[in-house]
Amino acid sequence: MPEGMRSCYGCHRPLVEAYLEHGMARSVGGIGGIGGISQTQGAGTPGSGMVVAPGEATNPDNGTRYAITVEQGVSFLTAHRKDGGTRRQQLVGHIGAGTFDTSWVGAEIDPFTGNRMDFVFFAPVETLTGHGVALSPFELHPGASGLDFALTTDCLVCHTLDRPWQLPDAGLPTGGGKTLDSGQTIPITAPEEREAYPPHSLGANAFEHLSPLGCDACHGDAARHVRIVTGAEKGSDEKDIGLPRLAALEPPVQRDVCSRCHLQGDARSELVASRPAYDLPLVAQVSILVPADPPADDFRFVGQMERLALSPCFIGSPALTCTTCHQPHTAVAAQGTASFDAACMECHDGGSACNRPPDLAVETVAGNPARSADGCVDCHVRRSQPFDLPHLRTADHHIRRHIPRPQDDIPHRAVADPAGPVALWDDGRLAVLLAQPGGERWRRGAEALGLVSLQRFEEAMERLEDFPPPGTPEARTSTAPEGLEPLETSPLFHSVRGAVLQAAGRFEEAERALSDALELDPARAGARMSRARTRLALGDVRGVLEDTEILIHSHPRASAPWDARAQMAIQMGRLDLATTALMKSLELWPSNAAGWATLARMQQKLGQEAQARTSFARARTLQPWLPGLPITRPADGP
Repeated sequence: MPEGMRSCYGCHRPLVEAYLEHGMARSVGGIGGIGGISQTQGAGTPGSGMVVAPGEATNPDNGTRYAITVEQGVSFLTAHRKDGGTRRQQLVGHIGAGTFDTSWVGAEIDPFTGNRMDFVFFAPVETLTGHGVALSPFELHPGASGLDFALTTDCLVCHTLDRPWQLPDAGLPTGGGKTLDSGQTIPITAPEEREAYPPHSLGANAFEHLSPLGCDACHGDAARHVRIVTGAEKGSDEKDIGLPRLAALEPPVQRDVCSRCHLQGDARSELVASRPAYDLPLVAQVSILVPADPPADDFRFVGQMERLALSPCFIGSPALTCTTCHQPHTAVAAQGTASFDAACMECHDGGSACNRPPDLAVETVAGNPARSADGCVDCHVRRSQPFDLPHLRTADHHIRRHIPRPQDDIPHRAVADPAGPVALWDDGRLAVLLAQPGGERWRRGAEALGLVSLQRFEEAMERLEDFPPPGTPEARTSTAPEGLEPLETSPLFHSVRGAVLQAAGRFEEAERALSDALELDPARAGARMSRARTRLALGDVRGVLEDTEILIHSHPRASAPWDARAQMAIQMGRLDLATTALMKSLELWPSNAAGWATLARMQQKLGQEAQARTSFARARTLQPWLPGLPITRPADGP
């Protein structure tokens, strides 16, 4: 069982044993075993993981074929490009319990040495329970990223409470970053958080150490609770048991516990560095954008709270929480449909309010066979295909008197409404906070964060114009009303503002916004790299050297600072320096086909013909028909 649950097991053994059968107890893990169909192995134990079944799927848009194979007990994913290029990753972890599907995590294999690298990625294929291997949802998007969908710490917040950047193999800072002038060391670690950079450099062994969700995920610090009840630590008062009594929390706060992971929206921006606190509403700490006009029938896979809020049951019952219907320690299938029907009858007069004629079959109403005698859930909770996860059916939590018939052919899309009007999700508490002075500015800033993630930069820019100019003290002074997580003191806010200004070509302002982020957190490697690129656009050679030097010293796995230095050298006409920088970048990330081709062309110009032939050959191994490569077609080639 997860290490964090062992301390609870002594006093709460039945609850823990029931929970170990829950999908959340298998939310993340390593790869254990080979062959066969996907199945759990020692549920909830880090490193025990899932069995990977061989299979393949092809992206119809670009012709890339992805094949999962098992070779000498090790699972691999190989991408076979239509032009003959190949790349390979070793499957090292899983995300998801396998109830509906399992997402796989791959660690890049160096295409020229065969060594496994410590960069991890979401696999472009997943295993659908009962159906086998299929394309992952993101691989269905235009311009699919293939093997390059980086797996970051942000991807894991709902699947583990561990901090992956604290694992031994993560891309952690290794020391102080040195400034260009004096060699003075600047801090590269924030007080509480350490950033893995590149963001996907969590380490190939990370999933052997990450724990799935345990008691702490909902209850808080279980270890402190044990210390207090055993007398090893004294609580703050006689009522302090070391963690909140969830049943004693107000209904909105109870819903917040589940909404941390079951309220996704079209865009979600975490305004806090760690998990949201209980003493502020979730919507004051995590801004979530949803369509202003939500679709009636379509729903997302992880949008339970978003949809529940549309239900008459929710609107008319302020005390309703997730546990009104769900037994949180028990999986939905184990709880059974009859249990949910009984929960309905608690509020609906023992079922006497049901006016379905006796001769009207549940299956006629619901489009699915009846699962219980009463049929409350069958008739009023629609089971259909989410728009963001094809090939499965799950529950739409928009509870209605008359549900639409289920659909199984909804065209895939990433968000509910990619271009329509959006609004911050609110269960009633946010409006009260926003009515205070400064609330309207906060709303517009929070909306801007989400709009950037949706690539709607112009709309985000319009909202950010309300804030003081970047680079001024006022820009870093909070105007948030009490009860809302400040924006202006958040490095994330200024990093996003910098990205918006970059997209608009306003590079001088972007540089100042990114400097605001680094003023608040010098360790923010992503902001420093963005500032280096902005300074590159401005022709600030000294600034590029300073930012990249700090990153090279503090994050030696990162290839991006070397790329920036190569571009800078090309602008200066120094192909010798550019070649040196690009070779270092390719040493760190050898799967860069375009990088090898660029290096080859520079080597040709420098008269290094033998080296250029090697570089061209490496580019061709990865992507034979990359534009700019010399044409060497086989006799039977295209």
